[in-house]
Amino acid sequence: MNNFKKEFRRYPATYSLAAITLGVWLSQFVANGVQATEPMNLFHFGALFGPDLIEHPTHLWRLVTPIFVHIGWEHFLLNFFSLIFIGRQIEDVFGSRRFLGIYLLSGIFGNILAFFVQPNILLAGASTSLFGIFGAMAMLGYLTKNPSFQAVGKQFAVLILANLVINLFQPAVGIFGHIGGALGGVLLAAPFAPKILQSKISETQKATFFIIYLVSAVLMVVLTIMG
Repeated sequence: MNNFKKEFRRYPATYSLAAITLGVWLSQFVANGVQATEPMNLFHFGALFGPDLIEHPTHLWRLVTPIFVHIGWEHFLLNFFSLIFIGRQIEDVFGSRRFLGIYLLSGIFGNILAFFVQPNILLAGASTSLFGIFGAMAMLGYLTKNPSFQAVGKQFAVLILANLVINLFQPAVGIFGHIGGALGGVLLAAPFAPKILQSKISETQKATFFIIYLVSAVLMVVLTIMG
């Protein structure tokens, strides 16, 4: 018990996100039993359904909630354990608050890009956020020119590319959400850079990347809803 408390204090963002993800997954089954992953039930639990967002623009919360909803056991387990095992490493680098910000905002960006490219999409899963934290790590080395972070960044870049290649052979997987999540993480790496690397990144870079993130996200949503 003491070990878990120590772990939680060290990685509060990772374990909190994992607990919410697990709670939502179990709630899907408590509410709907074996039909938990039917499209209509996924929709009721917060999955992104493009036509609903187009018809009801006030439902922008649907760009957030899909991060915690999953469409099957394999989908859930892969994302859940990836979050715990890889998330802790990245939280160590960025710090809990910055890690949480990147996880949520890159997940939103991934959902927005998927919605923009495929307005009729039904989308759920933490993969958009996971690709986001991978993208942020890949970008960090490039931004700071730090040899250690460059080496780690290359590993995460390879991880992203390998997963995207695998996605090409899995038609049911939302590849545009994954691409969007990774791009979101890349754009957020500068404004959410770890404290120890803040001096390596100029204020202009931080502001520029964050403005690109905001403007592109807003434009994609507005153009899709109005289009």
